[in-house]
Amino acid sequence: MTTQQNQFVISITSRDRVGIVYEVATALSELRGDIADVRQSVLCGYFTMILLVTFPPEVTPRAVERKLSELDANSETAIAATVTSVHNAAVAAPGVVPAHSYVLTAIGRDRIGFVAAVAGFCADHAINILDLSTTVKDGSYVMILLVDLSGCASIQQVRADLARFAAATEFSLVLQHHDIFRATNEIA
Repeated sequence: MTTQQNQFVISITSRDRVGIVYEVATALSELRGDIADVRQSVLCGYFTMILLVTFPPEVTPRAVERKLSELDANSETAIAATVTSVHNAAVAAPGVVPAHSYVLTAIGRDRIGFVAAVAGFCADHAINILDLSTTVKDGSYVMILLVDLSGCASIQQVRADLARFAAATEFSLVLQHHDIFRATNEIA
């Protein structure tokens, strides 16, 4: 007999400082939360973390929100938290990406609308963005996207449309299967 568990996606944002991961993880463990998956990053001095956490059935989203509010009240920096119930969330094994995963790199002149243009191309072609990273250097904007093309009818059509999109936007765009990207960019 299996016991029903509550699973939540929790997002945390705060000005970065030492100890935030410890404080959040401790607060969740005090509610008997089992952290299944985490993504954490610091951007321009701001800390962000998204977690998938499983709790016993008596722990409600409101109870988690209250616990994180206590953490915020006692913290030297404000901590914003959002708790969302999820059902049957699949946890991927570390380093495992879907079979139809590709890496799309986009490079061009830094300008307003760069991310929107690339994301719009993806949306128009049923390409799901799984991960996204950007940086600006010397007036150039660089985007690296991990994308899932399983919803696309034809990879050949995507490549043809991507070439037209590159010409229209003056972006340098490269689409590689994740396995090829990894093999050619991994340090041995």
